Amino acid sequence: MTSAPRTTSDAPRVASDAATVPEPATEPATEPATEPAREPAREPQAIFIVGVPRSGTTLMRMVLGKHTRIAIADENHYLGHFLPWVDAGWDFRRIGDLRSDAAVGRLVDRIYSDDFQRGTWLRGVSYFWRWLVKRVPREELEQRILAGERSERGVFTALLRAYADRQQKPIFGEKTPAHLRHVDRLIEWYPTARVVHMLRDPRAVFLSELKRRTARPESVPYRWLVRVPLLMRSFVLLAVVRTWAEAVNRHRALARRYPDRYRLVRFEDLVRDPAPEIERLCAFLGVAFEPAMLEQKVVSRGDRLGEAGFDAGAADRWRQSISPREARWLGRFLGRRIEEMGYPGP
Repeated sequence: MTSAPRTTSDAPRVASDAATVPEPATEPATEPATEPAREPAREPQAIFIVGVPRSGTTLMRMVLGKHTRIAIADENHYLGHFLPWVDAGWDFRRIGDLRSDAAVGRLVDRIYSDDFQRGTWLRGVSYFWRWLVKRVPREELEQRILAGERSERGVFTALLRAYADRQQKPIFGEKTPAHLRHVDRLIEWYPTARVVHMLRDPRAVFLSELKRRTARPESVPYRWLVRVPLLMRSFVLLAVVRTWAEAVNRHRALARRYPDRYRLVRFEDLVRDPAPEIERLCAFLGVAFEPAMLEQKVVSRGDRLGEAGFDAGAADRWRQSISPREARWLGRFLGRRIEEMGYPGP
């Protein structure tokens, strides 16, 4: 198959805001304008949402999905996962050279097979693939791939385009948190793309991830660790330290490398003051702000699940539940990065 690190004075904005399009000079009009309003000139082909899990990537997907021109598919792990042999791309590369129509047929057969849809013994299949099989006929997907670029990028584009076309929206995209490790390839594949990196206080990430893994221990090793709560807490703590430190390191590099294509958004800024945060994000994305993007429901499991609006209390709720030992542990290993990203120190 074929920003530098942000100083405290910059808080809470990490990536530099994109300049807004200047308003044209006002001239006396003799007749009413007859041309329809044009979309912003910098509209991207694609938008990708990445970040540490439990950092607000789902909320960002919901926000962008309310835009009339943006369709963000759910996670697919096409480019990568924590373990390389459980991501979809690794699986598909074994199919063979897609310049062969027969190979394309085998690839599509694989996607629609019961074996693929069950996932592996390590984890279930990502959400996007279930949607695809339910909503897109096999023959349609095969024709999309045959008519497009016979490559990994071509298949990825066909998949995301199928989702966007179902919503009749021109800008496609997806949110797979683990694709933070593959931003370089995403921008190489789609030079006009924008990447939105969601970041959240690691102490909140830890508690949210622990709650999720304890309530739904569906993958390895969580279905083993759930039997020993202390081991579960310790494992999740170590995992958050590793992934959050990596996310900050990658942010530093990506903000320098792609100042016009990459932007970091803090979860806390989004839920506390959504309107100006989303307006700035739209300016960066090259799309017009639409008030409907503010019409959200709380998606995190908790007392406010399903309520209208943004859950501002989620920004600091971790303070009520984290133990002193766990707070000290996270502060010991992430303290410098925590303060660098504008969060209160340990």
